[in-house]
Amino acid sequence: MIKRELKQELEVSSWERVAYTPDEELNALQAKLDADPENAELWMEKGLLLGRAFLCREAGECFDHAIALDPFNGVLYRHRAHRFLSQWRFEDARADFTLAARLLPEGHPETWNVYYHLGLANFLLGDYQKAAKAYQSCLELSHTDDEIIAVCDWYYMTELRLGDRAAAEKLLDNVHEDFKPGESKDYFRRLLMYKGILKPEEVLPEDISTLEPLDLITMGFGLSNYYRYHNEPEKADQVVDMILAAGDSSDCYTAFGYLAAKVDRKNQAAAAAQED
Repeated sequence: MIKRELKQELEVSSWERVAYTPDEELNALQAKLDADPENAELWMEKGLLLGRAFLCREAGECFDHAIALDPFNGVLYRHRAHRFLSQWRFEDARADFTLAARLLPEGHPETWNVYYHLGLANFLLGDYQKAAKAYQSCLELSHTDDEIIAVCDWYYMTELRLGDRAAAEKLLDNVHEDFKPGESKDYFRRLLMYKGILKPEEVLPEDISTLEPLDLITMGFGLSNYYRYHNEPEKADQVVDMILAAGDSSDCYTAFGYLAAKVDRKNQAAAAAQED
């Protein structure tokens, strides 16, 4: 979630998590809904409020109502898809992001966001070809430094998983040291590591207790992948352990790096079981 307009959505981004209780706002919104129950916009607003409070299933139900009332509104599918991601419903998320991409008119401000998260949904599903296609569309829509940083980071990892190191390295040409990363500061550190400007040991501090859990998860996932693709699996596994511990002990269990680390660990366990 990079675009500035999204700050007005009242939903939690993957970079910012704050304690939030929507009771007062929710009561006021419910009064409007009681008076106008077929207003899709109000149902969407309620879903955003509930999503901000980490009530993802309840938020999704609100988007269900909104979609039933306004089924050709791509923004509604985009929001429901994000809540599906938070619930580990990756197939459902991919379906909704795909619908959103088809329904949103050309030039719509949400389109970048849709392709970014469509790439993530495919990445989490292990469908790296489709993830790369979505990230390419997202990159073509990127105009600001933080947009370029965010998409190039995930696109880079996707190309590595496709076994195309040359394509991954070429993506780094889009990223420059003088970029202003904004909310993508953790992704920027990962990219500087990929470019060889930062050493892996410089990405995370020795005392990780000084980090916010989300920063540890975000920077850690890139670091774990770096070690994995530089033939240091033990170091990669150690970082994944830290990521999972940080997510399990905080409210960052919907962070993208945490979701991806959980998927990687699950896939590792499945592969090990097959070998046995």
